[in-house]
Amino acid sequence: MDRTRRRRHFNNKNDGSGERNERFRFPLDVEEETGSHMEDSYNFEQPGNEQEDSFIRGEQRKRLFEDTAKPEKQESSYTISKAREIPSAVHGTKKQPKPDEEETAVEKPHKDKQLPGAREVPSAVYGTSKQKYSDDEILKLESQVENYNSNDASDGYKSPIVEKLKEERIRRAEKEHKRLQAVKARKEREQARYKDPYSINTKPSHEKQQSVENIERKTVEEDSGSKQSAAPSISPFNVVMTPYDKKKEMTASRRATKRSGPKSSMPSIHMLEGDEESEQPISWPAAAEQQEMTAAFKAAGVPAEVVDYQTNGIIGIYEMALERNFRLNNIEKLKADLKRYLSFESIRIIAPITGTSNIGVEVPATSQNSISFSTVFSSSSLKMRKNDYKFVIGKTVDDKIFSYDLQKTGHILFYGDNEVDSAGAIDNILTSIMMNHNPKEFKMMIASGKHQYDDYQGLPHLFSEPKSIMDPDVLSNLLKELNDRDNQFRRAHVRNITSYNQRVNYESKKSVIAVIVDDLSTLFENNNPDAVRTIIQILRKGKPLGIHLIMKHTRPEVGIRSDLLQMMQTRISYKDENSKVIEGSDQLSRGNDMLIQIPTSNKPLRVNGAVLPDDSKQRVFSHLKQVGG
Repeated sequence: MDRTRRRRHFNNKNDGSGERNERFRFPLDVEEETGSHMEDSYNFEQPGNEQEDSFIRGEQRKRLFEDTAKPEKQESSYTISKAREIPSAVHGTKKQPKPDEEETAVEKPHKDKQLPGAREVPSAVYGTSKQKYSDDEILKLESQVENYNSNDASDGYKSPIVEKLKEERIRRAEKEHKRLQAVKARKEREQARYKDPYSINTKPSHEKQQSVENIERKTVEEDSGSKQSAAPSISPFNVVMTPYDKKKEMTASRRATKRSGPKSSMPSIHMLEGDEESEQPISWPAAAEQQEMTAAFKAAGVPAEVVDYQTNGIIGIYEMALERNFRLNNIEKLKADLKRYLSFESIRIIAPITGTSNIGVEVPATSQNSISFSTVFSSSSLKMRKNDYKFVIGKTVDDKIFSYDLQKTGHILFYGDNEVDSAGAIDNILTSIMMNHNPKEFKMMIASGKHQYDDYQGLPHLFSEPKSIMDPDVLSNLLKELNDRDNQFRRAHVRNITSYNQRVNYESKKSVIAVIVDDLSTLFENNNPDAVRTIIQILRKGKPLGIHLIMKHTRPEVGIRSDLLQMMQTRISYKDENSKVIEGSDQLSRGNDMLIQIPTSNKPLRVNGAVLPDDSKQRVFSHLKQVGG
């Protein structure tokens, strides 16, 4: 027989007899007569007898149920029939009805009635609700507190918790009353200030009395000989003071101290006028000059035509459009060919012009006109008198004004054997800055013994008296100022002069110092090691401290060290056959023609300096000497 189809047999020994030895009891099985039966009954059929009863007989099951019946609970004789109710610390003596008694509580309202003459006890947890009192009620409560006598036994028992709550409530009411009074007084002061804007009669009477007493006390002290400061005394900050009180105290101190600012007036722009008549309007070159330019390109084997022409009065630039198959590596060959066919002293080719595919040919103008300093100054942003250290030198070839900030230039080097034009460029720089800045903001120091700087003597902008470059103590004061500024900036946790001036008042601000060194070739030839060390220190850390060098090197045969040359951020070169300082300076023309390399550009700019007449410079300098610092 298959194992899965085999029937189970229990207790095979008693199959023939009617009695069985029961080993498993199922006390939850009930007979069918009781009316309840199990849905999942354990009814195992035996082979040969399909109608056989379950393993436990009905009588035996009934007896098992009777044996396991639980005994009935008897009432204990120690049960308290009537116990005293203990009041709750939260709800008091009020009895909370049970869920089964909620229905009967409606039928017996006499149980929830309050006893006559009893008072409500406030909760120790929730207290009482806050109430707002008027001024009359506050006064009444205050009188009740004053007349209250805790020893009076006629009022009955008084809870200390309730009395404390009453006192707290009265204290809050008094505080609210004081706040309302302060608000009312503030509104009255605002209305009085609105009616009397000059604050003549806005002070209260007690403050007026105190001010009178203070004045009398001050007069008595002055008569006795004691020295009193004119500014009102300000008490120092207290640790307990709130941030609002500290801010109020600082505002009062700022109002008490008189604002101090610049006491000198700037020179007028009209002082620079007088040289505009020599300047003539710029026009296009004649047709013959244009034909000469196109013929030179055609003779060189590169056909071209003139597209545009621009000039500043000294140098002009032709914009030439070439054929598309022209290669830029043939520029040098083209330049050599053009010099043979053109009758100009110097030719400089720019390939290509920025933004176009054309090339530019810079040549001296046929009819040259000088550039006026007053025109350049009044046409630039310097006429707005902004708080920057911009200066103007002249105009570029495309007739644009060249102006730059001294704090961005760093240290300036004038290189070339052009003594006159380099001195004029330095005059333009110093005059531009002195026109817009008072002696408190800008200082200058001249380390030169040449007579061309005699006009600067007596100016209030001088940091020290001019000395020769060969004097051992020529830059000693400047070195001390450099070290002092370095230490002060470190203590103030700043890195440059702009950040330092933003943190201090007007009296403590540092001025920008321009140092004119004329010239470096003399210093390098002769032995003055102190001056050389000071110059190296200024080149290294002078720019963020507000100290800038403006140096001249007029003899190209005297060499200049490459490490010093790299620390000079702005370089201005005149005609130089060897192009030591700026590449391409050999293509310049003699005279008022220079290449300027600034830190923010990788290409040099060709600039022609503006001319500042002596009479205009003397008018500006005489005004500065009269006004003073």
